[in-house]
Amino acid sequence: MNRLFDKSIVLACCIAAAMGLAVDARLVAAFCLGVIATSLAEMAQDKRTRRASEAASYVYIIAAVFIPPFVPFAPLALYDIAQRVRREHVWVALGAGAIFVCALVAYAHAGALPTRALLLTAILSVAATLLSLRTAQLEREQERMRRTRDELQERALALEARNRDLADRQDYEVELATLAERARIAREIHDNVGHQLTRASLQTEALRVVHANEAGVAADFADVKRTVDEALQLVRSSVHALNDNAANLSVQLERIVEGARSDGGPQIELEVLAEHAPANVANCFAAVLREALSNAIRHACAQTVTVRCMEHPSFYQLIVTDDGAGGVQASSRGTAEGMGLGSMRERVEALGGTFTAGPRAGASGWRVFATVPKQQGDEGR
Repeated sequence: MNRLFDKSIVLACCIAAAMGLAVDARLVAAFCLGVIATSLAEMAQDKRTRRASEAASYVYIIAAVFIPPFVPFAPLALYDIAQRVRREHVWVALGAGAIFVCALVAYAHAGALPTRALLLTAILSVAATLLSLRTAQLEREQERMRRTRDELQERALALEARNRDLADRQDYEVELATLAERARIAREIHDNVGHQLTRASLQTEALRVVHANEAGVAADFADVKRTVDEALQLVRSSVHALNDNAANLSVQLERIVEGARSDGGPQIELEVLAEHAPANVANCFAAVLREALSNAIRHACAQTVTVRCMEHPSFYQLIVTDDGAGGVQASSRGTAEGMGLGSMRERVEALGGTFTAGPRAGASGWRVFATVPKQQGDEGR
């Protein structure tokens, strides 16, 4: 847009410089060819058309040297030459300008053109060249500012994504610390309060037996034992609730995957669509995943491992696939690791689930598939 505005001003000044000339076919041809050449320079997009438009500008300057009516419109060509000039071609542009200046001097001595037209053309040529250089510098600065803005925006987006990752990591660490604290409190209650209440219940029962002949005393000890047993039941319920909350499935699987990741190890992708599950299911899937990752890293030389854990309406599902050694090596892996596969199978089947492990169908690698049905009361989780 800046160049079009500049060229409109230069063209208007060129027409003013040609006002004193006789209007004939050569002057009209010079005007039309000048407009066509400068328009071609704006339409040029690829390298070939840009070279053609640059050559057309130089041809127009050469024509102005030999044909006087071309002189008033030469500043348009000089504008395009100054716009596209490069350091390696600067001497060509300076040579064309020097030849054009010599032609103006020659026309002035020969009287081929009015002095007013030549003077206006000379001034306009200098002004068009400077205006072209200024506009080119302005466009370069604008392009640099756009690149800087894009880089800053890209950095801002990267920082925003990094801040989100840090916030998610912080939330994960807080949740992990919370779950660890719940597990510690559950152990403290179980080891201290639970044992003391159990001891009190046994002591109360023993005293009731000792004072069995005293009906009132025995009844009082029976009431005390009943109260202690209720307290013990409440403590056990609280401990189980804390253990269930501490067995967050998503956190456990994420912790195992983070521990298995290393710089030289495989790329592990984890997708968990079941954050909460009973403690026995979470512990079972954690053990299966730990063993499956160990097999994939140590025995299969896998490059990529995909872990998917999902909660369905009636069961929980864990799928671990890798792209490690297939075929005979995969079979030998299953044979060599019979204890590991057997341990995984026993854990899953102990909860009433199904377990399969073997080479992937139609692709290299290994696949571990485990499902555990939901127990009554788990559907509302």
